[in-house]
Amino acid sequence: MTFLNSAILAALTLGLLPILIHLLNRQRFKKVDFPTLRFLHELQRQKMRQVRVRQIILLILRTLAVIFIVLAVARPVVRSSSGILPGGEARTTAVMILDRSASMQTETPVGTRFRGVQTRTQEILNLLQDGDEAQIVWADGQPEHYPENPTSQIRLLREAIVEAKPTEMGGDLVKAMQAARQILGRSQNLHKEVYVLSDFSVSAWPEKLPESALLPNDVRLFLLPMNGAEARNIGITDANITSRIITPGRPVEINFTARNTGAAAADDRIVSVYLGGRRVAQTRLTLNAGESKQTRLKFVPESPGDQVGYVRVEEADDFTADDQRFFVLRVPARLTVAVAGSSGAARDLAALALNPTADPGAFVNVKVWDAAALETEDWSTLDAIVIADASHFSGMFASRLRKFVEEGKGAFIMPGPQTDARTYAAWLPTLGLPIPGEAVENETGSTRWKQTDLQHPLFEGLFEEKPADISPAISKLLRTTPGGTAVEVISTSAGAPFLLESKIGRGRVLFMTTSADPTWSTLYRSGIFPPLLVSGVAYLSGIGTSGGDYQLTAGVPAELHFPGVPGNGPYEIRGDQTLAPVVGSAPTGFSLKLSGLNKPGAYELWQGNRRTAAVAVNVPVRESEIQIAPETSYREILGGEIEVLSEKANVQGAIMEGRFGRELWKLCLYLALAFLLAEMIIGRVGKRDVVTT
Repeated sequence: MTFLNSAILAALTLGLLPILIHLLNRQRFKKVDFPTLRFLHELQRQKMRQVRVRQIILLILRTLAVIFIVLAVARPVVRSSSGILPGGEARTTAVMILDRSASMQTETPVGTRFRGVQTRTQEILNLLQDGDEAQIVWADGQPEHYPENPTSQIRLLREAIVEAKPTEMGGDLVKAMQAARQILGRSQNLHKEVYVLSDFSVSAWPEKLPESALLPNDVRLFLLPMNGAEARNIGITDANITSRIITPGRPVEINFTARNTGAAAADDRIVSVYLGGRRVAQTRLTLNAGESKQTRLKFVPESPGDQVGYVRVEEADDFTADDQRFFVLRVPARLTVAVAGSSGAARDLAALALNPTADPGAFVNVKVWDAAALETEDWSTLDAIVIADASHFSGMFASRLRKFVEEGKGAFIMPGPQTDARTYAAWLPTLGLPIPGEAVENETGSTRWKQTDLQHPLFEGLFEEKPADISPAISKLLRTTPGGTAVEVISTSAGAPFLLESKIGRGRVLFMTTSADPTWSTLYRSGIFPPLLVSGVAYLSGIGTSGGDYQLTAGVPAELHFPGVPGNGPYEIRGDQTLAPVVGSAPTGFSLKLSGLNKPGAYELWQGNRRTAAVAVNVPVRESEIQIAPETSYREILGGEIEVLSEKANVQGAIMEGRFGRELWKLCLYLALAFLLAEMIIGRVGKRDVVTT
């Protein structure tokens, strides 16, 4: 026997009240003998014995009535399959944890894994009796309850299961079982059951499992795994543009990872890259079971702009949700660059290298300013700033330039004949650069490049093979003292750096220690100068690597960062879903917070009537792990009375075996009423006898 409201048993002490009242009402009188009444003693002695017996019976009846009232409230239950005992059948609260994550789309010989979940859940609902209650907990990344509270309206649950479909998001069985524990903790029913219907794949469990048991010991836990151990699957688990300098007509490199998470090897599978609905590259892969392989392909985008492409495995397998992975490619139509400095050869030659024909429609749109204008002009439309032979800047310039770089843009700094090295020493260190000294002429006439990091993105795509000597002759450069966080890209034979790079926030700064001025070097007539400077501003603009910032995961909240301040119009994500992001602040610029993008695909970010960015949403990477996790890897943390029901198991027999039980609260209440009725009858008879006497 057990009690559903065991805390009420403390009230059994109330059964002492009738005894205490009886003892307090007993009065002791002083005996006084009257000779004239002595003859009545013998007659009364027999009558008093009857009264005492009646009082004891009344005392017992009152005490039993109180005790059985308390027991009725405590709801005693005994397990019995015979039906001999009176009382009502013990009720059940059942929580159905249903996995509808992306891996449940995996095909099996009898349909998808999720189809198996729907069928077996209906079988379990058939076993619920009148008065039982049930609730569905969808095992999403954040569990979803249906309905909000357990219900005895089983029809509602049946309809929800029939209409349900697997999602493109991840799942979490641990969070779902923690939610089930809270639901059952509020239940007063005797039988508490949890049914987990899932593929129990690796992706269904978090990477780190809790240390304590998920369910208490009085909960019956049924695990119903779905079929599909021998599934075939090759998934694209990663796809990113690796080119950091992207300009129209320039080859773009993409790196993707293909993984075989199926049970068998996959031979000679075609994998293609698509952009704008057109196949732009392809390869063939052979992967053993459990093997991953990274592949790099190159293609030339036909048009500029923000675009969503995808990498796809051409031959379908048992799990198609991860057969393709979306990526974002940002090809700038043009770059807007400010070339600022003192009027002279250094500034003019830098502007000429960026746009030799001065064509306003060229890829690099150059704005030539003097140093004073640079401090007052609006930088919001600039992709990069080139400082060429500027004499000096005000004290506020350094903080403004640093913020510009931190927001993801960049600056290319070159000295010249009019540069005041002492004023540069005040603000260059704020950009992570070393303190410059005075310009020094080479005593031997000129120096050249000694070491060049040709793997640096600046040289990406510039040479088909390792070049010969491409160094200009350098007659004068700024000496620098050690310090800062900058790294050396090009060094000179004089032991001094030629080109340094510093990373600040989301942006970068390039610092050249010499000038294009003819009195400093032969850069102005060197074939490397124009492509180096164009590559430099394209690299500093940050557009090439920023596509990855717009690649999101289905069901996972995300935040997009932008420089500057938000525009006036409302922002909206458009695609298979429509979503209004929340505008927030960020350390540099502003952010757009996104939640609720649950479907993979290509999306667009709009501000009013203006398209501002392309966004890609992908299936969670872990959903590719479709193989069933070993039961030993999670069994210890489950808790409860565990029973695994395979597809061939007798579900009805296993569930009903431990569910028989009867609640005795009605019996206790009837007995209490009977005792009170008997007490009333005996009490009335006693009073009538006294009156008669």
